[in-house]
Amino acid sequence: MRPLIRRFSLLAVGLTVFLSLFSWMQPVQAQALRSSAPILFAEASYRNEADAKLAEIGQKIDLNNTNIFAFTKYRGLYPTIASKVVANAPYESVEDVLSIAGLSENQKQLLEANLENFTVTDPADALVSGADRYNNGAYK
Repeated sequence: MRPLIRRFSLLAVGLTVFLSLFSWMQPVQAQALRSSAPILFAEASYRNEADAKLAEIGQKIDLNNTNIFAFTKYRGLYPTIASKVVANAPYESVEDVLSIAGLSENQKQLLEANLENFTVTDPADALVSGADRYNNGAYK
């Protein structure tokens, strides 16, 4: 009879310890059950000015808001023509780049061949402030 009582009392003590730990963790577990949809909804609706501008222009180079490194996608434009284009911004239209002073005929032909890869939007401070247009810190 004594071994049965001893086992029962050990089981009762173990159950008491388990229940006390379980009830102590209950607020933490209940916190995980809260819905986080409002937070995700708030994050999804936020869009900064730079992301909005990049989504607007797509894969084209925005001549008023780009940096020199973006011109590496097209052969012959980086670094000489790219630096002239960036230095003479802003532009009213894409064709305005052809009237940059100091361009050679060969450079004008390269720009003409790539006009469909360019676009022009209003300058955004988030993209053109500081010296990021000349050195954006992205190195290969």
